[in-house]
Order: sequence, then structure tokens, then C-alpha cells
Amino acid sequence: MLHWLFPRASEARLATIHFFIRKAAHFTEYAILALLAARAFRTSSRQMLRTRWFWVSLLFVVAYSLSDEFHQSFVPSRTASIYDSMIDSAGGLTALVWLAVRVRSPRVSKVESRN
Repeated sequence: MLHWLFPRASEARLATIHFFIRKAAHFTEYAILALLAARAFRTSSRQMLRTRWFWVSLLFVVAYSLSDEFHQSFVPSRTASIYDSMIDSAGGLTALVWLAVRVRSPRVSKVESRN
């Protein structure tokens, strides 16, 4: 696909593009996972989960990313990397910070209450 999009790019350039696409995909996947976890914990029937949704969601995302890398260490065609786990966790943290700011912003609440 990259050869088709960039027919004149060198192999090194294509490898670099491929690398960044893969890392951006991981970042995005874990951002989505964090938002879904936050949605689940914010609406939980347990008050502790509702009030600490940010930290519980972040802990869930970090634990899942670490367990995913641990699992990959047993798969011959994959490699485990703590750096990948850090990228995954950063994606989750970024999404959770965005959500926390959005939830606490009075301006967003006023706009939503009008609709």
C-alpha cells in the first residue's frame, strides 16, 4: 500500500512511514480503550468507580498494555517492548485528560445544556 501511495520513496523512507503509522495506531487504539473504560466506570453502580473513574481507567489501560506486551513475548512472530507499552499508555492518558477537561469545563456544560 505504501509503495502505491509513495512510488518514489526509498525503502528506508517507507520503513519510517510504516513505523509511525503503526505507533499512531497503537496510540489511537489505547485512547479509544481509555474512553470506553472511562464511560463504563463513570456510569458504574459502584460509587468508588464513579468517583475515581480517571485513575481506575488509567490503571486499566496501563495494566492492559503491559499484559499485551507480556503476551507478545511468548509469540514467536512478535516482539515485546516496554516502549510500545509506554506509547499505548500515553494514548490512554491523553484521551483521559481530554475527557476530564471536557467534563469539568463549564463552557462545554452550558452548550450541552442548551441542546
